[in-house]
Amino acid sequence: MRFILSYIFLCVVLFPSGLQATNSDFVIKTFVGVDNTPPTTPVLQTVIPVTSTQIDVTWSASVDDVLVSGYRLFRDSVQIATTTLLSYSDNGLVASTSYIYFVEAFDIFGNVSPPSTAVATTTLQDPSIAKSTTSSGGRINATGAGAMLIDINIITKKQSALFLWETTVPTRYTLMWGRTTSYELGTVAGNIFKQNHVTNIVNLEPGTKYYYKLLATNSAGLVSVISTASFITESEFINNQISNVRSFTAVAEGVDASLSWQNTFTQSDNFVRVVRSHLFYPDTIQSGAVVYEGQAESFIDKEALLKRSPQYYTIFVLDSKGRVSSGAIAKVFLGSVTPGSAVLPAEVGDDTVLRAVDISVRQQEKTYSFIDEIELYRSRPFFVSIPYEALPKNLKSIIISVQDPTNNRDVSTYLLKLNQAGDAYTAIIAGKRAVGAARLTIEVFDYEQATVRRISTTILFTDDAIIVPFFPDRILYYTYYGIPIIFLASLIFWLITLNKRLSKIY
Repeated sequence: MRFILSYIFLCVVLFPSGLQATNSDFVIKTFVGVDNTPPTTPVLQTVIPVTSTQIDVTWSASVDDVLVSGYRLFRDSVQIATTTLLSYSDNGLVASTSYIYFVEAFDIFGNVSPPSTAVATTTLQDPSIAKSTTSSGGRINATGAGAMLIDINIITKKQSALFLWETTVPTRYTLMWGRTTSYELGTVAGNIFKQNHVTNIVNLEPGTKYYYKLLATNSAGLVSVISTASFITESEFINNQISNVRSFTAVAEGVDASLSWQNTFTQSDNFVRVVRSHLFYPDTIQSGAVVYEGQAESFIDKEALLKRSPQYYTIFVLDSKGRVSSGAIAKVFLGSVTPGSAVLPAEVGDDTVLRAVDISVRQQEKTYSFIDEIELYRSRPFFVSIPYEALPKNLKSIIISVQDPTNNRDVSTYLLKLNQAGDAYTAIIAGKRAVGAARLTIEVFDYEQATVRRISTTILFTDDAIIVPFFPDRILYYTYYGIPIIFLASLIFWLITLNKRLSKIY
């Protein structure tokens, strides 16, 4: 008998009743032996008439020597529910009618507890005339018996949105949603009066904005709009950009344009494509004349300035997976020389076009906005992003420029491009810069090629975190490796000595 009870205990511990399969795997429970002990008697705690058609019942948990499997709820001696929960909302009742409830528990062997003490209650009166009141806006200021929203939380995933909210009184709900305020995509309703509600909307699209309207109906039949707002599902964005080249320049040599850059890729199948236009910087690999394609780091565009000046160049990095960098850019005039390092104001233009706080700079786990003190590792690429909704739609280009800390004349300039998810303008800027402070500038151009906004900030480029194999200081190198090695050798020596002494004693 002890063996049987031990086996049952192991089955209960290893495979609790709350365990549910979340994939194709499943759990098989096996119980052996005989159990004739029923669970303890549950106690009805509350039997509350919520409306003219609903009564909420709650009870205490029972205890069993093996495992309580669930509870059976009876209304007027007729079983109406089997559940593992400790509450039940009995709906669809008749107004002003008395009902008697009791509950009993059962275990996995079919043993049934004695029934609880029966409790009677009466549903509420039928409301005289149900009036429908509606109000607009986010949260309403309902009066009288109308329901009001206490709190709402929306948890979004790529294809779903989980709504959790609380109302001042027990209500039923109707939730409508859509891509517009017509809420054309769907409606879901709950027929149980509660104060705390949960419902889940599924079959949504990733990275999409949806509008919703939430209505509540109280026990008197009054209908109120308690929330109208929007939510955005999680993006299915997979970064389809790769790092740009570094230090892309264009210098006039007579009527030729001499282009140079530094490749940042190491893969043998990556290459660059240089695209030219006399109108503005090409923003795609097809939006201009392709003047070079390959893996070199310089090219002379013969007679590019003979008929048109200036010429605008964009160099893209491409790989075998079809990914394309946002593009590094350069502009050259006939007879021009390398520009100087003019000091520009930190902000120019209309601040309604773009705010500094909306520009984010990210490198690994660190994320900054343009209003922060930005400190980045010099040899690692960093990611610049501006939300799509932070910028007006009538734009020509968004350009980012990065100075070299040791030479203010060495400026690398890049395009910010709309990402695959369509929710942000982004660019990946190559690392391997010198240590020191440098200016980072964002410029926004309209379709007339005029600068409508310019924002600058300072970035401090520092040496990377300690990576010992690359440390030039051999003292730090030996300190980094030497201390652990010495400690380990001392520990081994002490253990060997201790073992010899113990051997002599015993």
